Amino acid sequence: MEGDQLDFEDPSTSCLEKTDFTSQSLTMCPVVLETAEQELIAEESAPTTDSDEIGVANIEMKDVYNMDLVDSTCTEQDIYSDESPLPSEWVNDDWMDNPSEQEDASNPNAILRKRKISNSTFTSEDFPSKKQYYDQNNLNLERLTPKLAENELDKIDKIKIRRSCIPSKDDPPEEMMEWLKTFTKWSNAERMLAIDMLVDECEPTQVRHMLQLIEPQFQRDFISLLPKELALYVLSYLEPKDLLKAAQTCHSWRFLSEDNLLWREKCQNANIPLTDPFTIKCSKNHSVTSPWKSSYMRHHAIEMNWRIKPIKMPIILKGHDDHVITCLQFCGNQVVSGSDDNTLKVWSVITGKCLRTLVGHTGGVWSSQMAGNVIISGSTDRTLKVWNAETGQCTHTLYGHTSTVRCMHLHENKVVSGSRDASLRLWDIKTGQCLSIFLGHQAAVRCVQYDGRLIVSGAYDYLVKVWDAESEICLHTLSGHTNRVYSLQFDSTHVVSGSLDTSIRVWDVETGTCKHTLMGHQSLTSGMELRDNILVSGNADSTVKVWDILTGQCLQTLSGSNKHNSAVTCLQFNTRFVVTSSDDGTVKLWDVKTGEFIRNLIALESGGSGGVVWRIRANETKLVCAVGSRNGTEETKLFVLDFDADYK
Repeated sequence: MEGDQLDFEDPSTSCLEKTDFTSQSLTMCPVVLETAEQELIAEESAPTTDSDEIGVANIEMKDVYNMDLVDSTCTEQDIYSDESPLPSEWVNDDWMDNPSEQEDASNPNAILRKRKISNSTFTSEDFPSKKQYYDQNNLNLERLTPKLAENELDKIDKIKIRRSCIPSKDDPPEEMMEWLKTFTKWSNAERMLAIDMLVDECEPTQVRHMLQLIEPQFQRDFISLLPKELALYVLSYLEPKDLLKAAQTCHSWRFLSEDNLLWREKCQNANIPLTDPFTIKCSKNHSVTSPWKSSYMRHHAIEMNWRIKPIKMPIILKGHDDHVITCLQFCGNQVVSGSDDNTLKVWSVITGKCLRTLVGHTGGVWSSQMAGNVIISGSTDRTLKVWNAETGQCTHTLYGHTSTVRCMHLHENKVVSGSRDASLRLWDIKTGQCLSIFLGHQAAVRCVQYDGRLIVSGAYDYLVKVWDAESEICLHTLSGHTNRVYSLQFDSTHVVSGSLDTSIRVWDVETGTCKHTLMGHQSLTSGMELRDNILVSGNADSTVKVWDILTGQCLQTLSGSNKHNSAVTCLQFNTRFVVTSSDDGTVKLWDVKTGEFIRNLIALESGGSGGVVWRIRANETKLVCAVGSRNGTEETKLFVLDFDADYK
C-alpha cells in the first residue's frame, strides 16, 4: 500500500508460524512449539486492547534463560541487517513469495509477506538493534542455540507462556510494585524529579488520565468549609434561580440556601413584601422553612400565571343592566362599581355575588373612592355620599357643589372633590363637614390629587393649580397646556399633567416650573399612572408609552402589530407588567421593562363591533374588568380573573 498506511498480512499468520522450526540451526521441543503456536493464534484472533500493539507476543522464560521475545515490528532494513533483533537463521525462503528475491532484498519490487511500515515516523529507538537488545538483557546468541531442547527438558514445566494483558490494581506487575517501594523511599525532591521524568515519557492519553486522577484531589466544597456568615455572604451574590439550584446540591448547601435572612434580601431587592404565612397555600408534602423564601416562590409562581400559564375561567359579575359602568374600585376582596343607573354595587371577588346595592343618588354616579369599609361617591345630582361598605348604609350626604361632581381623591379621613362648577371642596368624611372651598379655575375641574398637605387640580381652562389645603391659598398656577387638562398624577414632588393638546408636562411642585414636556402621543392622554420615576400614559391614539420623568425620555412605546386598535380607556402597572384596556374590547398584558407584548387577557367577541372594556382594576393576584357596549352588542358585566398560585 502507498503512503503512511500499514500493509498487514493475514492476522492468522505470525512471524513464528513462518519460521522454519525444522531447520537444523534451531530446534524447539514439540510441546513448547505447539503451546506457543496455540497461544499466539489466540493472541492474533483476540480483540485488540490498549496493550496489544502490532504483533505483540511476549514469551517469558524466566527460570530457563530469562528470554523475552519482544515486538516483531521491524522495517525491511532491520530484517536483512546484521543488527536485526531476529537471528539470521530465522530469516529464510519462507518469508518470501519468490525465493529468488532473497538474494536481492533491496529490490523494490519484492513482495514480502511481513508487516511493512512505509514512511514510518518511528525512530531507531523504537526498534532497538540486536546488539542493544541483548546487551540490555544480558543475552547472547549462544544462549539461543539447540541447548534449549537438549539440556533443559527437565525445566519445561517452569516455562510461562502468556499473552499480554491490561494490568489492574488488583493484579499489578511485580516490577511495578518494586518500583513503587523504591519510589516511597525517595525524598521529596527525588519524587518530584521522578514525576517530571515520568510525565515527559507519557503519551497525551496518559497525561489526560493523570489529570483525571489529580483534579478531584483539588476539588473541595469550600462553601461547607467556610463559617456560616462567610458562606451566606458568598451565596448572597447568586440570583434566586441559581440559589434554588444550589439548594439541590447537598444537605449542607440546602441548609444554607434556606436561610431566612438571605431570602429577605432577595425579596427586598425585588420589592416583594413578606406574605402572611397563614395566606400561603402550600402542598401537603411541603414544609415551609423560610417565610421570605415562601414569599419569593409564591411571587414567582404568580408572575408565571400572569405571563404564560393558561388563564382560568373568569368569574362573571352581572349587574347594572345595560348601563355604562363609569367608575370602579377594588379593595381587598371587594369590588365597587358605579354606574349611570344612579347606583353602586358591592361585589365579592371570591364568590362572585353582589353583596349589596347602594341606592340613594338621583343622578348617575361618575366618580368614587374606597378605603377599607368606606365608600365615597360623586354624582350628577351635585352631591357626594359616604357609605358603609359592610352595611350598605349612607352615613353622610355632602351638599355644596352646584354641578356634577366629576372627580375626587381620598386621603385618610379627608376627601377633595372637583366639580363642573369650577370649584374644589375639602370634606371630613367622619363628620360630613365641608372644611375648605377652593376657587380659581375658570372651567370645569376634570381631575384632582391630594396628599394631605397639597391639592393639585386640572381643569378645562388649560390650567393646573397647586393649593395649600390648610390656608386655601393657590400656591402655583401651572400654565403651558394649550387645551383641556384631562389627567393628573402627583407624588408630593412632581406634578404630571396630560392634556388634549397631546403633550404631557412634568412640573416641580415646589417652584411651579415645567421640568419636561413629553411629546410623542398624537391625541388625548386619557389616563396615566406614576410609580417612583416611571410614568405610563395611555392615549386615544391607541398607544401606551413608558416614560422616565426625571430625564424626560420615552423608555418604551407599547405598540406594534399587537397594539390596541382603538383608544386606550384605562391602564395599571407595577414593576413587571402594564395592563391596558381599550375601546376595541381587549385587555392586553405588556412587559414594562422591555415594552414587549405578552398576551391578551380579555378579548370580547363583540370587540370591534361595539364591545368595550371601560375600566380595569388589578392587584397582585386578580384583575377586574368592567365591560359592556354603547349599542347593546355586549351585556354590561364584570370579569374577575384570578392569577393566584399554590406554592409547591
